[in-house]
Amino acid sequence: MTEITIKPNIYLNIQPTQRFSTIRIEFNFSTEMQAENTADRTLAAKMLENASTVYQSQTQIARALSQLYGADFGIDVLKVGRLHVVKAHMAVIDPHFIDDKQPILEQALAFMKTMLYQPMGNAEQGFDATIFNRQKELLLDEVAGLEDDRPYIANRHALQAYFDDTAQGLPAYGTSNAIENADELSAWRAWEDMIQTNRVDVIVSGDVEPADIQPALDDLVTPQVPAPVQPFYHQLVHATVNHLVEQQPVNQSQLVIIYQLVIPEERRFAAYVFDQIFGGTPVSRLFLDVRETKGLAYGISTDYNRFTDVLLVTAGIADTQIKQTQKAIAANLQKLQVEPISDTELHTIKELMKTEYMVSLDNQSQVTDRAFIATMTKLSQAEWFAALDAVTVADVQSVAKAMIEQVDFVLEGAGDDADE
Repeated sequence: MTEITIKPNIYLNIQPTQRFSTIRIEFNFSTEMQAENTADRTLAAKMLENASTVYQSQTQIARALSQLYGADFGIDVLKVGRLHVVKAHMAVIDPHFIDDKQPILEQALAFMKTMLYQPMGNAEQGFDATIFNRQKELLLDEVAGLEDDRPYIANRHALQAYFDDTAQGLPAYGTSNAIENADELSAWRAWEDMIQTNRVDVIVSGDVEPADIQPALDDLVTPQVPAPVQPFYHQLVHATVNHLVEQQPVNQSQLVIIYQLVIPEERRFAAYVFDQIFGGTPVSRLFLDVRETKGLAYGISTDYNRFTDVLLVTAGIADTQIKQTQKAIAANLQKLQVEPISDTELHTIKELMKTEYMVSLDNQSQVTDRAFIATMTKLSQAEWFAALDAVTVADVQSVAKAMIEQVDFVLEGAGDDADE
């Protein structure tokens, strides 16, 4: 891994490897998430993905990518703790695999810079109105489609009930109302702010050297406000559990339980291990007991987010088994709090985590995802394994005792119109 500061607030991180036949390049623009501009940033990302002053149509973009041996390009928005990130990514064939003298890597970087820094529009009127309105319609359709994803909706509503900060409770795209109210000028201004103030992390995975990449980054716009970017969000524990029931026409109810899990930075690997033991794997306590043994859930799992101190338990259950499932989850947590796990169980989970880590190295997008997170955590692969190995039985029990229930949310079936 090679890290280079290009200029204030712009960083290059190279993950050298000969494992892949492609080179993956990412530009990550990060800033603190704010409810009032999340939708505009998302629409700006859509515009940057679909048009620029040089490539003004999908046909022209497709032609340019075809000339780069079928390179793949896209832009996503995501949340990392309290950060909102616009991630532009491109996968292009490794020049070592072709008999062609054209500077493919240089051309790929030039294409990305054109799409990101030369959008189709102007500061007076904003993005091109015709393309913008089309992208806005597509985004609204995409968001509307999420309403049919009951587990997703249950998670979103539970998180909104938990977070004191409105922005933290939002998905990465914002809200439908905010998207509706955005226009081509407000989205353009969000793009200008992104270019002028966001931290930029350029992540590259492949058989490359810094000299292959750095010269193309030297002319990037220097952010005017090189403020430190802080991904961690913490809030005070709520004194009581927020019990919520929402009814929708569904047959399978969704249960979401949110625990606050505040763990010191140096002990976070104990929390990772606990999460996997509690409900993060097919051999976890919740999966084996609640689903397999008791048959209370169609599916059950946990997810720990160290950037927000949230451990989420989600389960798809029958309407008649809500209370039994809640009790079974609580009983499994209590058992982990009072009874130490066995050395065998700890070893099994650690080996599964190591295997998952190694498998992820065969997926280039996961390699760059890990590298981006590593820019904030400063943890190498060797250090990751050492920290995992250091977790003890007592550490896991200590984490279990630190769990504080905050939200108990049920998305419950209602009426005769329930989905079949």
